[in-house]
Amino acid sequence: MQEVPIWQAKFWGLTTLHLGGTIHVMYIWTRLRTLMNGDPQPELPPALPEGKLRIHLLSADFADTDAAMAYCFHADGDTPEQITFDQPGAFIDTGFVEVVHRNPAARLADFLPAADVNRMIAKMKGTNTLIIITEDAFGGFPYVLTSNKTVYYIGPVVVDV
Repeated sequence: MQEVPIWQAKFWGLTTLHLGGTIHVMYIWTRLRTLMNGDPQPELPPALPEGKLRIHLLSADFADTDAAMAYCFHADGDTPEQITFDQPGAFIDTGFVEVVHRNPAARLADFLPAADVNRMIAKMKGTNTLIIITEDAFGGFPYVLTSNKTVYYIGPVVVDV
């Protein structure tokens, strides 16, 4: 991934010394697109207690596992994956994305109590694919996730690590 030199990042007010002093170009593009579209402004969520992890759940209908995987993990050339493109308020490192096509209840049961599993399944509104994004996917940058024509954003869930 191409990075902005530190002198340019300082000029644009985009330094992140805790991340090595530069900003990824993809983050800049995502941020500009968000501002131009008038979408909700990205922000950092509240800090979590030790031993907790915030995950984000999205649901969608895909014809098969391959279509779901392509949406989340396939990119042509030096462009972002479709899931990142469809979320203008966030840069998503897909190394922290999981796709569960069919039977999402079994995967949700790995980290949620039964009552919460049933509640999440109801929020999926009959869709066949669950997309799980851990907060690490945002690289410490502010973000906002939304529903779009492909995915429905169920929301964040704090789980034990």
